[in-house]
Amino acid sequence: MRRGYKFSYKPRKELYERVPCICQVRTANICYKDRVIGTISEERNDAGEFDWVIKVDWPEWEKAGKPQISGIDDINKKNEYIRRYIPAIVTQRTLPDNRDGLRDELERVGLKFNDRFEFMCRTHGKCGPSRLTIERQL
Repeated sequence: MRRGYKFSYKPRKELYERVPCICQVRTANICYKDRVIGTISEERNDAGEFDWVIKVDWPEWEKAGKPQISGIDDINKKNEYIRRYIPAIVTQRTLPDNRDGLRDELERVGLKFNDRFEFMCRTHGKCGPSRLTIERQL
């Protein structure tokens, strides 16, 4: 790196804004040791655009021992985190579209296509040693 040069990365603002004209919302609870510490929602519009909204219940999160939620800034503690891409908490708990044997894995949980939100709900979003789970809201 050159001396005196300062690299600064500015994320594209539109990646962190809601899609317009939302017509479908699916929401699930983010749980830690059977305690609801937040929600994750997938929002879609008729144009096929989507976003994910993650909301953390900060007092419950603190009572639960401040568990790590992938991709969430636990220092600034925003009311909601909007992503127009698939957030880390989702990619860690779902199957990539190019996975070998994807169809077999989807059939095992009763899915015909790779619906990441539904896959998380059906498998409870279990991911390695993480004790976070994703539970469908009733």
